[in-house]
Amino acid sequence: MGSPELASDLNDPLSKSWKHRLLTTFLVVLGSIGILFPAWLPDHPRLPTEESAVEGLQVALLLLAGAFWFGASKPAGKTGPFYQIMGIAALAGAFGEGDAIFEETTKIPVDYIFGILALYTMVIFLKHRKAFGPFVHEMTSHPAAGFIASAFMMIYVMGRFLGTPLLWKATLGDAFHQDIPDTVQGYLELLACYLLLIGTLNMCLATRQDDPTAHD
Repeated sequence: MGSPELASDLNDPLSKSWKHRLLTTFLVVLGSIGILFPAWLPDHPRLPTEESAVEGLQVALLLLAGAFWFGASKPAGKTGPFYQIMGIAALAGAFGEGDAIFEETTKIPVDYIFGILALYTMVIFLKHRKAFGPFVHEMTSHPAAGFIASAFMMIYVMGRFLGTPLLWKATLGDAFHQDIPDTVQGYLELLACYLLLIGTLNMCLATRQDDPTAHD
């Protein structure tokens, strides 16, 4: 049986805050370098193309983020159902990025999957709508919200702006090629998926005082 002082030290978020910051910084730097991996792939018809490798990494990162959201739903307590909704959103994003592969292998339109996930999300939301306020407060008051917000801004603002052909046509003139905006947008989305994963890890692995799965 451990001492109360030791248990308190292990559960104190401040005692591990510098380790969390160091680990987060390391993961961000490592991921920022790692997302360039598809660019190092040799141009060979029998090997995965850069575009398919980028999409594959996006799907993998989104699936991993979804797994953490679902895994953290029970320790989250009353806000757990909205962790499941976040996991569903990550799963839907993975289906959206890998729709071509999914439809080719299963012969099922991905829109059907979106419909099922949307219906399930609606059921969860209506059943646990009273916990929506506490979840929003928990999310917005956590530093992980910055990573998640940055990911969405990168996808829906920077990705749309830097991924438009008009910008690159005006910049490059006759040297313009359609692969340029597509590649830029793809890598921005990949970086956004990685930032989303970092935010998910920080949020889901946070120490909670009211964790219903904790043992005395």
